[in-house]
Amino acid sequence: MKSTVKCYRCGKEYDQAYKKVKEVISCSHCHQQMKFTKKTQTRFQIVRYLFVLAICIVIAFVISLVSNDNYLVLLATLAVAMGVSLYADQFCLNLTGAIFGLEYEEYHEEKKTKKEIRKERNKPKKGLFHRKED
Repeated sequence: MKSTVKCYRCGKEYDQAYKKVKEVISCSHCHQQMKFTKKTQTRFQIVRYLFVLAICIVIAFVISLVSNDNYLVLLATLAVAMGVSLYADQFCLNLTGAIFGLEYEEYHEEKKTKKEIRKERNKPKKGLFHRKED
């Protein structure tokens, strides 16, 4: 499966194999970074949630047929859900690309200035063990 990606900056189109799909990519011609559009991110999240839900339903059904213990079904389903959600990203990106296509937009990495970093560091902390200032 391949997807055609068009660089917003130079206009060059190139094929991107779905097994190499990433959320942030660089144009092979001008090296400009691009990220998913909000629309693509939303579609990816929906596909991911539905995929994990489908896997959990199938596992819960199979275990409920084998075992009469409801706690075992619950624990096994939760364990599978956590495992699948950790490793399902690449598969779900491929699935999103195959169903809807992937759209990219300009990406600028936000860098903080030294002044902003110093300001955050010197900012008074609020929490349980810090004194409230009036």
